[in-house]
Amino acid sequence: MRGARNIFDVDVDLVQTSCGFGVPLYEYDGQRTLMDSWAENKGDEGLERYQRERNVHSIDGFPTGLPLP
Repeated sequence: MRGARNIFDVDVDLVQTSCGFGVPLYEYDGQRTLMDSWAENKGDEGLERYQRERNVHSIDGFPTGLPLP
């Protein structure tokens, strides 16, 4: 997806299930298009600049490992 900034590589140690009795029902209305149009308006250079300025560290200050030129 153009504009996507993170990929998570995780090792799962434990998975548990839940009955789901309290989970409400929702209908899927479709995929949002906002990120695609935002990224298209930024262009390739604008996306790289945005990621360099805002995505090198997570919101809690940890390095994201984002490969930048």
